[in-house]
Amino acid sequence: MIFTLISVIIFIGYAILILVITIGWLKLKIFRETDSLPEIKVSIIVAARNETINVPLLLSSLSNQNYPSHLLEIIIIDDHSTDSTSRLVEEFIALEKDSHIPKLITLGKKDGSGKKAAIDCGIKASTGELIVITDADCTAGNLWISTIASFYKMHGPQMILGPVSMSDNEGFFGKLQALEFMSLISSAAGSCNAGFPILANGANIAFTRLAYESCGGFSGNLQYPSGDDIFLMMNIKRRFGTETIRFLRSESAIVITPAAHGLKPFIQQRLRWISKSRGYTDFLLIVTSILVFLTNSLLVFTAFASVVNPGYFRLFLGLYLLKMIIDLPLMLNYSNFQRSKSLMILFPLMELLNAVYTLLIGIAGNIGTYEWKGRHVSNRRMERR
Repeated sequence: MIFTLISVIIFIGYAILILVITIGWLKLKIFRETDSLPEIKVSIIVAARNETINVPLLLSSLSNQNYPSHLLEIIIIDDHSTDSTSRLVEEFIALEKDSHIPKLITLGKKDGSGKKAAIDCGIKASTGELIVITDADCTAGNLWISTIASFYKMHGPQMILGPVSMSDNEGFFGKLQALEFMSLISSAAGSCNAGFPILANGANIAFTRLAYESCGGFSGNLQYPSGDDIFLMMNIKRRFGTETIRFLRSESAIVITPAAHGLKPFIQQRLRWISKSRGYTDFLLIVTSILVFLTNSLLVFTAFASVVNPGYFRLFLGLYLLKMIIDLPLMLNYSNFQRSKSLMILFPLMELLNAVYTLLIGIAGNIGTYEWKGRHVSNRRMERR
């Protein structure tokens, strides 16, 4: 009886959270770009490490942006790559005859290592009023930068969170990843518009130089290898207020990121994402993380308990159906915006698998280690193999 009561209380809290996020998303207006391009200097910063396979598509995507060349600079920072990443960037620069010619910076030993160090180095070398960050394995449409710049000109936020879509061309497992990833981005969008941003994705964020410099960059969180996006968002929130962080709802602003190629890379990626949670200091973010963790943990516990004691099966089934009912409206609406409604057929399965991996990764990501791009990473320090 007590366990059932606790379960009900947790699920009521979860339902309220998702309802507020869903309303936030539904109230978020679609941004429509104006015909005239804004006169705003934009700097695209990309940290790259061992991206031989991905960097040609990235560079092609960035060089095709529909934005005036005198107002756009592209800076690629090579974070101690051990492959041909730098050479490919140099070859692209040599052959590029269009206006958007990237600049390559190689991170030196004195500059440190890791994504935060690379981004910071790129920002210090840039001149733009508006800084745009993406990942080296991403691509975007040619209206990406012009849409972000127009949104910035119209609303004047200190930070812009952009939509990110995971490609689902890696078969069944890739589609599951794309659907689960969609739940994260939709939550980021809805919570931001509801007035309590709790998620950000470094594949598509923009912020003003003023905001970055006023917040001291990534200072205070350098001991965490990941989290460049969410830690910066929280710093900006503390310095300038929640209302200065906006989510850009526009198809033209979507950035495409690939799914992990296999189970092991997926686990390593999620371990990297969750490892930064030890550095959370924002009250709402902490409460939200705990609530989501407990909700999924209850689902997993009752599922395994029903195997030992069939009496738990009704509770498990009830919680499972209730969670789907709670999550479904947000997922359906966001999938329609992203034009990925076909993925929703996997929604019931994703709900179960997501609960299991949230529990396991949530624990392992805070006590264990992981490997990322040839580096062995612990919760407190990063070592290069």
